[in-house]
Amino acid sequence: MSATILTRHLHSHGLDLVTDTHKYRKVVALRPINKGSVVITSRPLCNPIIFPTHRAQHCETCFRTRGSDSSSSDSGTSVAAAGGAGSGELELERCSVCKKRYYCNRDCFTVAWKGWHKWVCQDKDMEDLDYEMLKMIVISIERLRNGAFKESKQSGVTTATAAAAASHGTGEQESLALTEYVFSTLMGHEAISDPAEITKYREIATKIREQLIVAKFPFKSESSRGEPPSVAELMRYLCRFHCNNFSIHDSQLFTMAEGTFPVGALFNHSCRPNAIVMYEGQTQVVRTLEDIAVGQEVCTSYVDNGVQRAERRQLLRGKYYFDCLCPRCGDEESSRAAEKTGFRILDDLIEGDQDGEDGKKVDGEWLTKQFDTIILPGARSLQVAGPSLQPPTMINRSSFTSYLIHSLVPLIQTGATEQEYTERLFEIYNSLRMTPHCTPKPFTTTVMTNATSFFNTSLEHQSWALASKIGTFILALYLMIYPRHHPLVGLHCFTLAKCLWNDVEGGMTSVRLSHEILKLSRNILTVSHGRTGQNGSLVKEVEAFMSVVETELGS
Repeated sequence: MSATILTRHLHSHGLDLVTDTHKYRKVVALRPINKGSVVITSRPLCNPIIFPTHRAQHCETCFRTRGSDSSSSDSGTSVAAAGGAGSGELELERCSVCKKRYYCNRDCFTVAWKGWHKWVCQDKDMEDLDYEMLKMIVISIERLRNGAFKESKQSGVTTATAAAAASHGTGEQESLALTEYVFSTLMGHEAISDPAEITKYREIATKIREQLIVAKFPFKSESSRGEPPSVAELMRYLCRFHCNNFSIHDSQLFTMAEGTFPVGALFNHSCRPNAIVMYEGQTQVVRTLEDIAVGQEVCTSYVDNGVQRAERRQLLRGKYYFDCLCPRCGDEESSRAAEKTGFRILDDLIEGDQDGEDGKKVDGEWLTKQFDTIILPGARSLQVAGPSLQPPTMINRSSFTSYLIHSLVPLIQTGATEQEYTERLFEIYNSLRMTPHCTPKPFTTTVMTNATSFFNTSLEHQSWALASKIGTFILALYLMIYPRHHPLVGLHCFTLAKCLWNDVEGGMTSVRLSHEILKLSRNILTVSHGRTGQNGSLVKEVEAFMSVVETELGS
């Protein structure tokens, strides 16, 4: 395997990997890519690690979820056929030996047992994520090298991965040999890592090497010559994993596992990404959030874009060993500049650690008064391309919500170009910077955190009218901070639409607004999730709810 094979693989997907002075290398587009397109899929180097708190809910092999439709098994064998319940909902059974790993049917268990589980089943150290991931990587690489992997015959994860990849795009499918090669090219930053971490990695590597020897794991490949990798090589594996691993989430963005996806790790970070990482079972899917031009770099985000710049920089430096120079962050000199422009204004706007009055503790009564003043937008006002609205004379939670929603939502609904949307966003940033605002500042990350917590409390108490107002305020904040087609925005719109529909006090006005917010959710999620596969089912769920609302509206 060589760089030539990787280049061919990327070219088949309309991508190229080029060197970069500051970033080492970057992935750029060789042809125009429309928003909502699958750029490429990436397979895991080894079976991803499900967090202990989530194991009982997911099949270890195919990642299908307990309670999901049992008739749609990736391996073609339902639980009922495998001896499970025939209720139509997926049941999971745990390994009878370790009693810690769960599987949906015999096929998935067989794939796991032959592939890795028999070598980790009774290893007590497998509760440590670093230990578990390193051991899984060693097993997977050796099985690949000695020819134990037979992609055409392996019915579980390999078939599921190939099927997911085949349903997204027309480029070459990724071979396991390519996956291993790309992993070998990833940077581990061993030379600049924390000495304490390196010491920890050495201990883990030594323990794993000794354990594999005692367990008589068959190192039969020509390169291994009957011996496990050296401690130094195992440490390099672990360093690469730490600098390139991914948190795996479901369609609702709930994180439940971690894995190593080497091809996906080729994409660099941006705090204003033009692509998003999603998952179909164990297959990583990279989707575009905006149109991407020829020669433009394709970037995902390694951290939550909703946190302040100082926190993002700390996370990126601590885990990935770089300082972000994206359009939102810039270099140190431009970050200190007296006059900032574009996205670099944003982090100054959202900074602030105060919420409440005069240092008093924020409580539900005070927050209720803040959100009661919000006036929900009319449905018709969200259908017209955003006019050049004049900013309010004073920014508080109510005026901020109205200004952002009326300015930006129509641009998403009518499919405005990224340039048109971004220009309007920059106008809003400048207006928020120049216009007097109440105290505390209503659009900081601290305010967003408290609003989100209060929103969830309102949902629990079924306070639909109040939840609708808080949810609309949060939507305004999300549109200010996140890319317009970010899945978090679309998911929040879906929840907000349900609040509005349940708001009996709002009558048909709330129902009409619910329908408009559902359209917004569908537009966003179609870009971030697509319309096929497991993630696409969420768009169908939104559309099904839209039909219910339309029936009530009589349309």
